[in-house]
Amino acid sequence: MDIILESPDYSKVPALAGMILLEDYEEIAEVLRSKQFVQSGYRVNKETLMRNVLITLDGEPHMKRRRALAKLFDDHKIAYLRDQYLVPVTQHSLKEVAAVAREPDGSIKVDLVPFIQRCLFRIGAAVAGIDGVESPEAADRLIRQIIAISDGLVADWAREDSASIVRKGEEAREQFRTQFYNPSFARRKKLVEEARAGGDLKGADLPQDALTLMMTNQDGSWEGDADLLLRETYVFMVASTQTTANALTWFILRLEDWLKKHPEDRRLIAEDPEFLRRAAFDSLRLTISAPWRLRTATEDVKLASGREIKAGQTAALFFIPANTQEDHFGANAEDFNPHRRTEGLSPWGHAFGGGVHMCVGRPLVTGSRGLTGTTTADGTLVSTTRLFYAAGLEIDPGSPPVRDAGTYFTIYSSVPVRFTKL
Repeated sequence: MDIILESPDYSKVPALAGMILLEDYEEIAEVLRSKQFVQSGYRVNKETLMRNVLITLDGEPHMKRRRALAKLFDDHKIAYLRDQYLVPVTQHSLKEVAAVAREPDGSIKVDLVPFIQRCLFRIGAAVAGIDGVESPEAADRLIRQIIAISDGLVADWAREDSASIVRKGEEAREQFRTQFYNPSFARRKKLVEEARAGGDLKGADLPQDALTLMMTNQDGSWEGDADLLLRETYVFMVASTQTTANALTWFILRLEDWLKKHPEDRRLIAEDPEFLRRAAFDSLRLTISAPWRLRTATEDVKLASGREIKAGQTAALFFIPANTQEDHFGANAEDFNPHRRTEGLSPWGHAFGGGVHMCVGRPLVTGSRGLTGTTTADGTLVSTTRLFYAAGLEIDPGSPPVRDAGTYFTIYSSVPVRFTKL
């Protein structure tokens, strides 16, 4: 099973017609850092599903929200989320599949894609502030709704019929509103009102999540229409589950492909704590949360490379070509290599974006706020993978993975695996 990175033929993507295409690592880094460019993605639904949410804003309104939400991702809270939600839920999910019928050889077959969703939903709900997901039935409803909303959010990258995808996302949003968001909001509103009545809002024992933080924020960052907190909440749910689920699926596939070719490294999963971390970071380098990012110049700009971009022109930033430059990431940079070392660069490259729009939840995935990848803590990717391999994870040799052909994302819709140690 060879993992091949397939980039679309950019010249044939209608949405990119007339845009400047950037693939150079330094040019992209400069654009991401520059105050002369603004976010201009999510064009299909920027005024509907994505209206006025954090990742579509720029300037001081964006920074005020970002600074507030960053409080959710210090090292202490990351450890709490991992230990209280991610690890127990993954362990419980493994016990559930261990109770099903086994194959003649004693193994248990599972489709990794939906299984990962079941493992990640609880930490996603904890980060966003959504209650009521304890039962398997409720969890599955939430997962279906968030997947449909996610498809609507990224409709820009659909190969066809984006309007239909957005409509389904809007229908799922209404289900999410009534079944999960409204009860969660009501509970937090009551707790916040009681804390305010007691005169000690800061010292109150309130939930530590995005929804509560937005409700209690005092600087007016989330003032606006009544549905603003709803939109921010489901965007948080999508970000904390769907992008991580895709990254985790790719990580498992790449790692298994590597171990097939380098079987001597399999022992390092258990014997060398750093092995999985380095491997996860190199897989993240080759994994993108969006096929391209869009930035529009607010004035005439001349990049350090000499490239000129006029005011009003939009640049499409392609992270995979940038993240595979050999002058930055060494020989055979297009290949996954868990032993790869980088000097002076984040080992995951531009995987989380950069500048003021860098993914605010990156520390949850990587395990630390640091940008160098030197950490003794496991993020969500590594924590989950360790548990999978302890349960004897193997790719099912009789059922090949299936790619999703309906989007420019590099997504797998099905990855059959088996567990041999449950």
